[in-house]
Amino acid sequence: MPSTTSTTKPRASSKRQPPKTKTVPASETVESESKKQVRSDVAVMLGKSLKALRIARDLSQEQLAGEAELDRTYISTLERGLTNPTILTLSTICFCLKISLSELLAPVTENLKPSWADPDGYRRRTNQAMPDRIEKRIRLK
Repeated sequence: MPSTTSTTKPRASSKRQPPKTKTVPASETVESESKKQVRSDVAVMLGKSLKALRIARDLSQEQLAGEAELDRTYISTLERGLTNPTILTLSTICFCLKISLSELLAPVTENLKPSWADPDGYRRRTNQAMPDRIEKRIRLK
């Protein structure tokens, strides 16, 4: 059988080009980083309590995360006050630490004010819903 050679055109480079970086002034970088890492006092107190209890039980973040079926980085963000966990997550962590929820929350002595009471305070997120206003109808007797 005669051998055939195929002539193919060389492909265009399939390598991805790195994204162009934009130079950002230092002041904007600090501002944007501070927006990403908004921490409430309650979350910080909860995190400190969690860290103290974990260390008292002689557990690493990785060990606690493994027992609680969570990621180690999530435990880290909890301890730094960057995450707002659900009550179910806290309950699971407390089970692994062999404590009650009330023991974990005992050091949390402050409450967050709602945004209407403290407009400059911590805001989780704003309500984006804008329902149409429905006028009241007068009932006839």
